[in-house]
Amino acid sequence: MSVATESLGLDEMFGERSSPSKSNSDSRRDILVTAANCFRENGFSATSIDDVAHALRATKGRIYHHFRSKTDLFFAVYRMGMEINFRATEPHTRGDAPALLKLARMSVAHSIALMREQSFQRVLAQGVALHQQGSTTAAQRETLSELIDIRNSYEALFRKAIEAAAQQHKIKLSDPSIASKSFLAVLNSTVFWYSPREDNPHAEQLAIARELVTYALRGIGADMPDEALTFMEQSNDE
Repeated sequence: MSVATESLGLDEMFGERSSPSKSNSDSRRDILVTAANCFRENGFSATSIDDVAHALRATKGRIYHHFRSKTDLFFAVYRMGMEINFRATEPHTRGDAPALLKLARMSVAHSIALMREQSFQRVLAQGVALHQQGSTTAAQRETLSELIDIRNSYEALFRKAIEAAAQQHKIKLSDPSIASKSFLAVLNSTVFWYSPREDNPHAEQLAIARELVTYALRGIGADMPDEALTFMEQSNDE
């Protein structure tokens, strides 16, 4: 993981949310959302710019106005997926709350973000596979390596939170890296099996998040803090 990447703030890492041209920003976001859905359904290799344009009901020119190629579009979707996760989770790393409560709240926020933005999360998984395969150009590999650095810095948030919680509750972790990867594997599992229901998906997502986080915390020898359950209920009311 790049030390420089780890030390960046969210706006430095992803850019500020505001844009001088709202219509241009909205157009770009529409393309990213549509592309994420296409990549999720068909995979990177089987998705073309034509597919994205057709799903968007737009011309290819509209897409090429923002992105030079399908790979550049894929990388932009990947980056947005990481931004979604960071902006949902990172605020819960701040403040003076006990370490275990911070970890629980981070985990709830992460779990809900994954269920709400499944298409982007699938692209993150595809990006890791693409990185491992190495089937890209040198320039593309450099960009993808930067994106993987961002992913690694995100995982580091959880590793640090798990280590702090373990220290607070005198839990012995033989390997914090393996513990954090296993912890996230539990939370990330919804990417592969969750399908939202139409009646009340938000309540359903909170219930699933509660179960997943409880299970993940028990895996490191900790219990769900009562305050974390209150946090989830407050989120459900918003």
